[in-house]
Amino acid sequence: MKSRVVERFKFEAAHAVIINGQAEEIHGHTFRVEIAVEGPLKNGYVIDFLELRAIVDRIIEKLDHRNLNSLFENPTTENVALWIAEEVKKRLPEDVRLKRIVLWEGDENGVEFEF
Repeated sequence: MKSRVVERFKFEAAHAVIINGQAEEIHGHTFRVEIAVEGPLKNGYVIDFLELRAIVDRIIEKLDHRNLNSLFENPTTENVALWIAEEVKKRLPEDVRLKRIVLWEGDENGVEFEF
């Protein structure tokens, strides 16, 4: 049996994605993030919701109300999602692993990675 914990987060940020060598006009979004982690059940849970929330909140606060171009060479939704994923992986307890991340750029456009 596989056990997963799923948490959702959001942050506000601006970016100007570079497409075919041209930067878009800078614009902002409400980004929504869904993180799913997997691990063994210990004492009836995989990871405490509050522990996972604290881990991800510390990462998201680096992006919230920022110009993502100052943090990423090309702040595509894919690049931002992969960065968040790597930061989450570094901070999870040893027996818990990141299984999936979904990052929505607004309400209609999103990317998903499974690990």
